[in-house]
Amino acid sequence: MKKILVAGLLCLIFVPAVFARGKTDTDLKFEKVGVGIVVGDPLGITVKLWNSKETAFDGVLSIGNPRTFYLHADYLSHNYELLKDLAKDLKGGELIFYYGAGAYIATWSTSPFGLGARLPVGAEYISHPFDIYLELDPSFAITPAMGLGLYWGLGVRFDF
Repeated sequence: MKKILVAGLLCLIFVPAVFARGKTDTDLKFEKVGVGIVVGDPLGITVKLWNSKETAFDGVLSIGNPRTFYLHADYLSHNYELLKDLAKDLKGGELIFYYGAGAYIATWSTSPFGLGARLPVGAEYISHPFDIYLELDPSFAITPAMGLGLYWGLGVRFDF
């Protein structure tokens, strides 16, 4: 059962990639994929699939403490104007603000299943061939018990 659950959840990250790749060149103005690591809560592997200059899908897969398994997937919108004044001294890159919505699924050794919603907000420094980001994630847990949480991550992704 766990193998089926893990396979299904990994589709949360990779299914958007299939649909984005099916678009024509005129539909995709900013196509790229970033893969890297994120530290904080969660700690894991991060993937970001840009489907335009303003929107992207991202996800994190984490296995280990404090959760035995964690996966989230988000849809993000990017604002290039909000942090423009802060970034005017940066050479060779852009500093952008982003926000979005998504969901997570997790398991713990004390509880078999957790599900919740996320509202990530963050800042990302984009400079080819890598991106660095800092993100805050207000979250609402649905199971195993309802509640609010605030998580964060500092990550780096290399672009392909």
